[in-house]
Amino acid sequence: MDGIVMLVNEFPPLPVGGAETQAERLATYLVQRQWPVWVITRHAKNLPRQELRQGVRIIRPFTAGAGKLRTVTFFLSTIPVLWRKRNSYKVLHAHLAFVPALVGVIVGRLLNRIVIIKLGGSGASGDIRVSLSTVRGRIRLAAFRRWADVVIVLSNVMREEALSVGFNELQIRSLPNGVDARAFYPEKPKPEIQKELGLSDKRVVLFVGRLTPVKSLPTILNAIANSLPVCPNLHLVLVGEGPELAVLEKQAMELGIEAHVTFAGKQTNVKRYLNAADIFVLPSKSEGISNALLEAMSAGLACMSTSVGGGNEVLDGGECGLLIPPEDVSAWTKALIDLATNPERRLQLGEAARKRILGYYDFSVVGSKYEALYMELLNYDHKLERQA
Repeated sequence: MDGIVMLVNEFPPLPVGGAETQAERLATYLVQRQWPVWVITRHAKNLPRQELRQGVRIIRPFTAGAGKLRTVTFFLSTIPVLWRKRNSYKVLHAHLAFVPALVGVIVGRLLNRIVIIKLGGSGASGDIRVSLSTVRGRIRLAAFRRWADVVIVLSNVMREEALSVGFNELQIRSLPNGVDARAFYPEKPKPEIQKELGLSDKRVVLFVGRLTPVKSLPTILNAIANSLPVCPNLHLVLVGEGPELAVLEKQAMELGIEAHVTFAGKQTNVKRYLNAADIFVLPSKSEGISNALLEAMSAGLACMSTSVGGGNEVLDGGECGLLIPPEDVSAWTKALIDLATNPERRLQLGEAARKRILGYYDFSVVGSKYEALYMELLNYDHKLERQA
């Protein structure tokens, strides 16, 4: 069977974001399905140059310095690695439209290999808009348009962005992120888990993710403050770390709600918090398809999300979760109160969310779509026709 090389900036056991988590899930799935898979990623201190993790062969080429120097050394050292292994693979699959993808299209052009680039997000912090903001980013996009065989988008919004910068319909494929639906489903009664976490008798509202400006967490803090007179047992748990931590802690104190907010920090076992929660919130201003949202839906949680990026599609236009405008504190407050005071509605949405995951986003479904794409491309004797 033809080998797959995945190119990604970071990879576990390093702390990673959503795109890298999806790369790990896909690589593990493919190995289980007997595909030969290599992951080429940046080297980091105390990690071996080569490693086998869950059947995935990880190669970490020489990488030195920080910033642009780190990027350049990774770029230059990855090309020889791909050249030496040229007889082992026919597909180069890059995650995010940055330097690893540039390596992919250059080597793919030289060796006549299939090149796939998966975009990670849309909006101001998405791959397209970030690339357009710099000269080198625009050069990368030009190379991708000309030499990538397939560009994977996660949502209709991302598709429109890709079309707007010159990618054509033949290049663009829509494939969602995936999740193992079994991994997050509760194994204990909720009151028991809440007691373990010191959250007994609370109506737990959960956020999981990086504490960054794009997540718009001040919106949720304000909505919690506004909702407490009606729902005095509301308690917000923020799982994650990031540069906004001090700002959010200060805001909670200024709002006088610090007793109703837990900053749980980074957690290796997110499942406990998902299983203790009543409501999941994702107030982001920009997203692709959020791993945290997929995991919350897998756990059978009632979910509230903005309709940006893939949120609208994942929640089926609001059929299995609430869709709320970003940064609209009034709308978030109303929706939070309505959901917090209606257990039947929470149960209904949670059941609908899990059903949607099982039908569309479980990795058994998503992984098979990737396999079908690889087989389709590998059966071609020529590159996909593209506009010059």
